[in-house]
Amino acid sequence: MEPLGLADLFSTLTYLVVIATSIFIVDDLFIDFVAFVKRLGPLQLTIKALQKMKRLPQKHIAIMIANWKEAEVIGPMIRGNIRGIDYDNYTFFLGVYPNDTATWEEARRLEQLYPDKVVVVVNSEPGPTSKGQMLNEITRQIIAAENETGEKMDLFLLQDSEDVLHPHAFTLLNQFSREADFIQIPVFSFDVPKTSLVGGVYIDEFSESHTKDLLVRQALGAAIPSAGVGTCMSRDFVRSVMSRQDGQLMKEDTLTEDYHLGITAKPMGFKSRFVCAQIVDEDGKQEFIATREYFPDKFAASVRQKSRWTLGIAYQGLANIQWSGGIVDRYFLLRDRKGPACGVLTVLSLVVLLGMIITQAANGEFPPLLQTQFFSMLLTFNAAAMFLRIVQRMLAVHRVNDFSQATMVPVRWLVANAVNVLAALKAHRQYRESQRTGQRPVWIKTEHQMPAHFGVELAEVEVQLK
Repeated sequence: MEPLGLADLFSTLTYLVVIATSIFIVDDLFIDFVAFVKRLGPLQLTIKALQKMKRLPQKHIAIMIANWKEAEVIGPMIRGNIRGIDYDNYTFFLGVYPNDTATWEEARRLEQLYPDKVVVVVNSEPGPTSKGQMLNEITRQIIAAENETGEKMDLFLLQDSEDVLHPHAFTLLNQFSREADFIQIPVFSFDVPKTSLVGGVYIDEFSESHTKDLLVRQALGAAIPSAGVGTCMSRDFVRSVMSRQDGQLMKEDTLTEDYHLGITAKPMGFKSRFVCAQIVDEDGKQEFIATREYFPDKFAASVRQKSRWTLGIAYQGLANIQWSGGIVDRYFLLRDRKGPACGVLTVLSLVVLLGMIITQAANGEFPPLLQTQFFSMLLTFNAAAMFLRIVQRMLAVHRVNDFSQATMVPVRWLVANAVNVLAALKAHRQYRESQRTGQRPVWIKTEHQMPAHFGVELAEVEVQLK
């Protein structure tokens, strides 16, 4: 048998890449199909329905926030949210490190200013450790305090130091905690300038994921992962997880401890719920009840953050969770872990595209294998499906933000691919290094920012009063 020539190798590679792309596209089209057939969409809440929710007895909500060098944002975050939250029975627990004096001092000022709403939890270890370790410390100290005071927390809520909470989020959680032990509400990015292409990628991805993908996941009965913020857990669930994990709520050997926590709720027998809701006023204006925040707007920072997500979900998730659950759960685990494969496929697609351009320019035609009707059908299908994917994402962004942001989706799609490819490469390197050295990958937190005037005006009032 004669060895394959360069043209034959290129043709074979091209065929494999196009077929693999078709498989990945069919996966996404399946999610679109289920959402369309089941008519999935946000829950529409009228003002009347919201008022009915407000009449329910309020469960005590413990909002747990892990902090490391957050002195600049934690003050505005707490002041602005306390002013805006339309709910009474809650307490912020601010976890700080003994060697992060700036954040500790700011947290103590907030505790003195809001003695009924803010409690400072000082970590027993110097920082930084990890977000999971800090949240475990907060949880243990909350429960220890309960044993002393007798006042128990009903719900435990995960938030970050840069989050802006919706005024009615706690009312929504109070309602749905009566039917579920693990609740996730949407997380969206604030609007960013159109020139901020990297920051805009998060607008696109979270808009689609949290108004469609997670709804499909729920409709098919799969486990609901935590997004790290906007995650609410019942007391029974928290105590059961801690009993199962030797006193730890969060697994400390993974960089995506929140994701792992959500995936394990279902096999433990607890009901999970993704609650995507909109308030609809008398004029028909719609407003999502969601956590909003700013995400990284610098390319390197985005790659670093997404590499952490990829490493925790695709690599550590495989090691910790493996392929547990039924066929539906395994399908979504596969979707969650396809990031590295998508990165490889994206690079190969660029190689193939460049090769086809060069071949066409040099020979005036493609190799015979690439001139078949089947190959043409595959290319046509992929092109049409890719166009549909972009349209789907534009519709999601228009639903959450506005039309002007939706028009930027095609441009940001290219940026997202570049970020995701480099993040997948970085995650693979980190995982290989951790396997070689036996050391856990280092957790590097993301730099945070708050909206320009959120909570700031209250700080100015405090200064004047002093």
